[in-house]
This record gives sequence, C-alpha cells and structure tokens, in this order.
Amino acid sequence: GLKIVSDTSGAIDFQSNGVTKMSMDASGNLTANSFVGVSEPSLVKLAGETLSSNASTVEFSTSTITTTYKSYILYARMRPVTDVGRLLLRFNDNTGTVMATVTDYQEQAYRGVGIDFDDDTMSAITPIGGTGTGTGEFVVQKYEIHEPRATDRKTIIAFHCGYIDVNGDSALTMGSGCCSVAEDNQGFRIFFDNGDIASGRSYVLFGVKS
Repeated sequence: GLKIVSDTSGAIDFQSNGVTKMSMDASGNLTANSFVGVSEPSLVKLAGETLSSNASTVEFSTSTITTTYKSYILYARMRPVTDVGRLLLRFNDNTGTVMATVTDYQEQAYRGVGIDFDDDTMSAITPIGGTGTGTGEFVVQKYEIHEPRATDRKTIIAFHCGYIDVNGDSALTMGSGCCSVAEDNQGFRIFFDNGDIASGRSYVLFGVKS
C-alpha cells in the first residue's frame, strides 16, 4: 500500500515494508540502493575551486592523490599575475619532496607554432610557450596523469594545452612526459615559472575509475 506522511523537513523517503529504499533530500538529491540500467560515472570529482586570491601554487597531496585511482585528469584555466609565464607541473618523490632538478623529468611535445620539442633533462613538465597578462591572455591545460602512486612504474603525463600567447595569438602544445624514476610520487603541483597564479582562475581534478 501507499502511505503519505507530511512533515516540514523537505525530504522524501520511499519505503517498502518499513525499509527505506530510496530518499530525496530537500535539495532534490536522490539516494538509492541501486539504479537499474544506470552506470556509475567513470570520473569522480576529487577537488576543484575558483581562486579567491592570488596563489603561488595549486597543490595536491596524498590526501587527494591516493592509491584508489590509477589515473587522474586535471583541467586548469590559469592566468599569471606577472607578464609572460609558463604553467609548470612538478611531482613529489617517494618522501614527499618536490622534484625540481633537470634529471627528474622527460618530455616530448608538438607545437602548433614553432619547433617540436624533445628533452630528457627537464626540471618540470611544461607546455613550452607562455601566456601573459594582456587582454584576453590565459592558458587552458588538460593533464592526464597515470600511475602516480605506483612504486614500480614511472608516472606518465599526457597533456593538451591551448593558450593565448603574449602577442595575443592562439597557440597549441600537446605531448607527453614522465618522471624519470619509477617510484611512489606523493602528490603534485601546478604553478607559473614567473610569479603567482591570478585570482579568479579555476581548476578541477577527477579520479578515473578503472
């Protein structure tokens, strides 16, 4: 049978034989034991915000970069405070120390304008070109980060970067890189090589279900 009981909570419970099978809270969010025919999303949002003030870095520690996911996707929409800046990506080693020497990374990249890039002695993963503070200038970067917490595999990074350069022109860089040593990389960070990230910029990080 159907029984309707009113209250002022704004929530609705669907019950069978006195047991709640599905609930809807006051905001309209549904919770159920299962949804037949509906697959779970493959991307799980782990972090993300719009910066309320200038920031030197955006960092992701082991509280976010766990062994739950083998792959992560990071979208970053960034603008530097100081004119002419390249967005850099650096990882922590297996002790949590930031890796910042020219022996720490390797990278290959295709450039829409300019000479393609190949270097085995990098101190960070970079889109090569820089953006600025002029009208309309900013960078949009997508990183795919694979196996960062594995101890027996090098962390691989695939990236796709579109940006407006310091001349106000559209530019593209896409490529791949890796950490030079196979180890548990305990977190990573993004930042500009020339000053802070401007307020109002945003990012979002997803874990990828395998």
